[in-house]
Amino acid sequence: MLKADLHIHTTASDGKLTPTEIVSQVLKTDLEVIAITDHDTIAGVEEAQQAARGTSLRVVQGAEVSTLFEGRECHLLAYAFKDAGIMHELLKNQKNRRIKRAQSIIGNLNKLGFDISYDEVRGEAGQASIGRPHIARVMIKKGYASDLQEVFFRYLGNDSSAYHKIDYPDISEAISMVHRAGGVTVLAHPGDSVNFTALKKMKEYGLDGIECYHPSHNTSHQRRYLDYCHNYDLLPTGGSDFHGMVQDNNHLGVIHIPLDPDTPLLKTLETTLASTTETN
Repeated sequence: MLKADLHIHTTASDGKLTPTEIVSQVLKTDLEVIAITDHDTIAGVEEAQQAARGTSLRVVQGAEVSTLFEGRECHLLAYAFKDAGIMHELLKNQKNRRIKRAQSIIGNLNKLGFDISYDEVRGEAGQASIGRPHIARVMIKKGYASDLQEVFFRYLGNDSSAYHKIDYPDISEAISMVHRAGGVTVLAHPGDSVNFTALKKMKEYGLDGIECYHPSHNTSHQRRYLDYCHNYDLLPTGGSDFHGMVQDNNHLGVIHIPLDPDTPLLKTLETTLASTTETN
């Protein structure tokens, strides 16, 4: 069995550690396979693969793509895509949507009396794909809140006062584009937000798998989604959703999925794994 964490974020999106630092942290664990899955970008993958060269660690390319399912935000993990051009087309549009959403949220915060600018948020994000956590960090630095949880609960969450809905692509469109790129699609951390009727519809769209193991999932969630994968021929995956924050430090190397060398998932990823290990 190979021990794999297929959901990790870096500074390419809203993580706190660079791809190189992520690899350094992972090498202190017994993980053997990881996937870099930054929000709506693949910018951190190549650096992580370079950092892993000369080690036994295998790095799978991935991204966490923001989509809409029946009007509500839904995240899709995309792995092992072969046509980077198609993925860049999808993710470029996502980047522009994120910029417009951030500007709208900042405008809403200004109306609520908060002194915060887009330039401050852009500076916080650096070269990363901009997201709500970058806005939250600026608000914390300026003393408007004590932590991320408070900012999201009071101002930035989906049902909060400054939230602005973003026009993400429908999940069916995103699944189609990832498949055109030769990749695999997995529903990220469904928790209690997705019922089996919705999952059935997603499978009709071409969904390949479900993230069964995740910090937000209890044993009941895990069992439910593992059973669904088994019964409906979907790939079970899992990961720590690691962002490098204090609160999730204990997830890296702990929340993972065992990969049997003969499982469909590993066979699906084997092209990417081979391209990484050949240079080790």
